[in-house]
Amino acid sequence: MKIIERIEYINQLKRVVGTPDIKVITGIRRSGKSKLMLSFIDYLKKNYKNTNIIHIDYNLTKFENLANKNSLYEYVNAHYENNKKNFLFIDEVELCEGFEKAIISLHTEEKYDIYITGSNAFLLSSDLSTLFTGRTFEIQVYPFSFK
Repeated sequence: MKIIERIEYINQLKRVVGTPDIKVITGIRRSGKSKLMLSFIDYLKKNYKNTNIIHIDYNLTKFENLANKNSLYEYVNAHYENNKKNFLFIDEVELCEGFEKAIISLHTEEKYDIYITGSNAFLLSSDLSTLFTGRTFEIQVYPFSFK
């Protein structure tokens, strides 16, 4: 399958690499959030040395065992690598029960550059910024248009 690079969104993500915010990629279903995340991971692998990418995709069966906040937290910390820049990517984060507490805890530890996607109404709402109390940078992804 051919992937169309979404340069404007990639550039937004490039500008926030290393900032302390939780980067939240939101949008309606099938708008390209997951593909954007994968494209950005490829960019990081090509352009940043000494990195560790932790990528969890809740669409994949192999991550079903991370269905609660404690298992998510333990998995991420088990994959942390000292002396590297650790990037954490979680796709469809709302499928993890209590994800908010795990993400806030990981963010508070200041060991990870965190990026999450989600498509349900909760992540699209303004409740997200309240939940993470000003710790987020949101990128809204829209479906393709003729513009």
